[in-house]
Amino acid sequence: MVEVYKLIKRHLDGAKSGDAKADQIKIFSTCIGHGVGTIDFSEKVLEIDEVEYEQILQHGGEYLKFKIGHLSKYFEIEIFPEHAMKLLPEMMECPLKEILKGLNEGYLVLRKDFKNT
Repeated sequence: MVEVYKLIKRHLDGAKSGDAKADQIKIFSTCIGHGVGTIDFSEKVLEIDEVEYEQILQHGGEYLKFKIGHLSKYFEIEIFPEHAMKLLPEMMECPLKEILKGLNEGYLVLRKDFKNT
């Protein structure tokens, strides 16, 4: 199973600690990302079974296969609006394509769910 998550809002705790150095570390940490804490809130917007995902790959163009074809290797793939613009012309009609059409800001995350495979 492939799960598709969409960023629905961003959050950065506005409370200042009063310690400028600590605040700078917190801001830097949120910019570099993973493992520091949850600042982005995403919502699962789609589940794609393995058969359908393989069909999307098989009927896609070179860029599509490059961008989303290695999910089993990387376990998670981010898709930003600039990626969506390149993926759309190469993608067959499917629910994922409809979601990509509406990706004007933020990003999507495709995640391999190994529990349900």
